[in-house]
Amino acid sequence: MRKNVLILLLIGIGLLVVSCGNRKTAADYQGMIDSIRKAETEQQLLGSQGEKDPVLAFFDSLTMKALPMKYSPEFVAYLPQMKKVPAVFNGRFDYESNVELLTVKLPSYGNFHVMLMAEKLDSVSTSLYLCTMNQSYVLVDRLCIYEQKVTEKDGKLGLLRQEYYITSDYEITLVCIYRSEEEESDQEEWARRYKINKEGNFEEVIIEL
Repeated sequence: MRKNVLILLLIGIGLLVVSCGNRKTAADYQGMIDSIRKAETEQQLLGSQGEKDPVLAFFDSLTMKALPMKYSPEFVAYLPQMKKVPAVFNGRFDYESNVELLTVKLPSYGNFHVMLMAEKLDSVSTSLYLCTMNQSYVLVDRLCIYEQKVTEKDGKLGLLRQEYYITSDYEITLVCIYRSEEEESDQEEWARRYKINKEGNFEEVIIEL
């Protein structure tokens, strides 16, 4: 259809030129054809970009990270496979646009998308979260699974670290570990376990000993 329109357009231009007493060379006509084709191509590209949902395009571009997974210092330090979230999409994770976020896709759970999201607190500090999102990539719930901070206990400073282990069916175990600045061994503070319920929220469950 477009080819026929192009041919008719060129015939009309040719007749108009002849009637005016001007003559065009083959090169002139080829240049006109190229210009029309270029304009059509640009219009097609603009149309396809306009129809593409940028939110879906971003989340579809993410790498899929396999389960199970557990805490490792190397992963927290380098965040392999994770992609920086454009500031305009920070709101999808309920953050302001001035926060640096990275994310990677995890296997879906039921009708929910699951993301591993990293919040860069500074050049060396990072917190990790599990995020559930609905089919339109709107945040449903968020659970902190890793963080590390200096804290005071019994009048002494120490390092408090939360570690994680996540099974392939999303049984999420979190363990809080404390190490005093005066000691070389870790001390477990508490352990908690979560699952994703049918509403897509993280629900704490009893740890069976």
